[in-house]
Amino acid sequence: MASIQTVLLVEGDIVTRHPLAEYLRECGFKVLEAATGDEAKTILQTPEFRVEIVIADMTTPGSGFALRHWIQENTSAVEVVLAGSLEKAVDQAGNLCNEGPALAKPYDHHFVLDRIRQDLARRGKSKS
Repeated sequence: MASIQTVLLVEGDIVTRHPLAEYLRECGFKVLEAATGDEAKTILQTPEFRVEIVIADMTTPGSGFALRHWIQENTSAVEVVLAGSLEKAVDQAGNLCNEGPALAKPYDHHFVLDRIRQDLARRGKSKS
């Protein structure tokens, strides 16, 4: 039996976060929710949770590029997908990096699901 993969959804707006989380659960994922980057870090540091992918809104407090950088420095094998508008990405990117968001908001639930599946499949191939 295949294990259920875990998605951490970091989104400060519950009206946005909850429907996407419910949709992903209906698609068979375990979904953990965080309202801030600090909450996300706490979840990622909790040994009971094995998060495979993080979807983080760039405008959520403590999220975006800073959270992505922290994840890359402090965890292994966790994919990070940033969400937001290009305008906000430019504002937050500053000198951190040149990469903008990979998901547009408002979320297209089917597109988010496809992106999760693609990233997890790519990660699975790199382990081989």
